[in-house]
Amino acid sequence: MPFSKTILAIALGASLAAPLAGAENRSPDSSDPVLQALIDEALLHNPELLASRQLELAAQARPVQAAARPGPTVGVFYQNDGVGPSLGREPMTMLGVSGGQDLPYPGKLGLRRRVAQADAGAASLDVERARLSVVGSVKRAYYGLLLARGLAALALEQRNVWQEVQETARVRYASAVGTQQEMLRAQVEATRVQALHAQHHAEARARLAQLNALRGRPADTPVETTASLPVRPETRSPAEVVAWSEANSPELRAAALAIERDERAVELARLEFKPDFNVQGGLMYRGSLPPMWQASVSVALPSRARVNGALAEAQAHLAASKARVEDVRVRLRATVEQRLALLDAAQQIEATYRDGLLPQGDLAVQSATASYAAGQGSQLTVLASVAALLDDRTDYLRLLATHAAEAARLDEASLEQPMGVDSLLMHGRSSMPAEGPMAAPGPSTPSRTTSTAQTGMR
Repeated sequence: MPFSKTILAIALGASLAAPLAGAENRSPDSSDPVLQALIDEALLHNPELLASRQLELAAQARPVQAAARPGPTVGVFYQNDGVGPSLGREPMTMLGVSGGQDLPYPGKLGLRRRVAQADAGAASLDVERARLSVVGSVKRAYYGLLLARGLAALALEQRNVWQEVQETARVRYASAVGTQQEMLRAQVEATRVQALHAQHHAEARARLAQLNALRGRPADTPVETTASLPVRPETRSPAEVVAWSEANSPELRAAALAIERDERAVELARLEFKPDFNVQGGLMYRGSLPPMWQASVSVALPSRARVNGALAEAQAHLAASKARVEDVRVRLRATVEQRLALLDAAQQIEATYRDGLLPQGDLAVQSATASYAAGQGSQLTVLASVAALLDDRTDYLRLLATHAAEAARLDEASLEQPMGVDSLLMHGRSSMPAEGPMAAPGPSTPSRTTSTAQTGMR
């Protein structure tokens, strides 16, 4: 294919891809069966989530233990009157069995059970947080994989362009029409893009390994992806999103549950001022003499200093829990508002790219190509236009990935602070936020990979 036709085909491909991306990306996550299957598998096999569920089962076994009375005591004793054995001859010589039972003051066991039940409820909220985190992590890793593979595909496309440019420059140089500098520059840029493709391919491998770790699979288990990065416009009002987040935030629900737990703990601490009891009984065998029996009741008086200290501690915990609820609510609302502002800005920038920059870049490529084919203008002008369009498509992909990642955190009711809006205004070049200990899916190098070529084209 002639050089001008190759450039025109790529430009037309870009112009067609932009509107399609805008239309397809407005579909909800559930429309992606690959992502849904990955989420379902992770919810079944994620090691962290499985561990949280086992800890929940362990916590659910504690209320029964807390409400149970202490076990009874049973003993055997022998009492001898005189030096030699005298069972049956001396009245004070006896062989007996005894038993005893500690009886906590009425109400203590019930309060201990309610405290343990609140602790078990907190463990179930830990499971819910782990579940939400797993779903969010799978989404972000999946979006990172889509981004890395999309960038790798763009790098291959750019490499094909530079190879065509290199061949055209070689023909022009051989016919004494072009310059050697044009040919050498095309060779340099073709080589540079190979390194960029290797970088994006490595990013895709890293994201694939992270995705497989989340679902308990070997790191190199393949995942076929055909979907594009989603842009889901938020249809709820800010007040509705805040209300949903407050209703679904495990941290806020756990803070509210802590108040109930600490209120029962305060009641229990006050009840500790009441004494506990112990009942005992025994039966004594005296041989030929009549048997004997005994029964006793004892009272365990509490240490007022210890109980006063425990009550003060429980009251302080209750006050802290009440303050923590408001702290979590304020931070959650602030995080939701910041994330909504970020998503709104991302949608506006995405529309600017989709309806403005990408079509305008396409027209610039077509204009430069037509002028070059007609013998007007220079080849460098064509290459600069193509490079700018490819860079804009790269930034567009990064913006889509950032939007998808932040939307996943909104669905996660996450308290994690979102990235600043100023990062979005850099057209997504800061890449997606890092996921835990993993590196961010975007490269640390600037996305303007053809800046060297553009400098040489001026």
